Amino acid sequence: MRINLILLFALTCCWQSVGFAHGVTYHVVRDSAVIVKLEYKSGEPISYAKIKIFAPDNDEVEYQNGRTDRNGCFAFVPDQEGVWAIKVDDGTGHGINKKITINRGATIESHSHHESDRNNYIGAFGVLMAVTGLLFYWKSRRN
Repeated sequence: MRINLILLFALTCCWQSVGFAHGVTYHVVRDSAVIVKLEYKSGEPISYAKIKIFAPDNDEVEYQNGRTDRNGCFAFVPDQEGVWAIKVDDGTGHGINKKITINRGATIESHSHHESDRNNYIGAFGVLMAVTGLLFYWKSRRN
């Protein structure tokens, strides 16, 4: 009986060590990450926006996805050269669809991109035309 208890105890210890072998480990690695910094035109960071990164060889399934941090930054480590696609949606109608070229040595062929003031002028012109149309309509109704 005593031998059976010792064997049972030994088997239990061995079984638990097998169970603990299925753990999690981590490594901190310094590598060449690409950091995308997103800001509104006012300079305010686009915090916690949804972002998807697409590799050059697959434009349907994202290579990486997530959210920007509170400073509007998102980092990824590309595993190949080529033209990468970045899609950002802040949830309020603002976003970016941008392609960047990543070459050997993690050099990036891209530059800061700001939306043109042309969109603001087009919007202002549309409002001006609508107000003018309403004034003409109101004047024609008076006559």
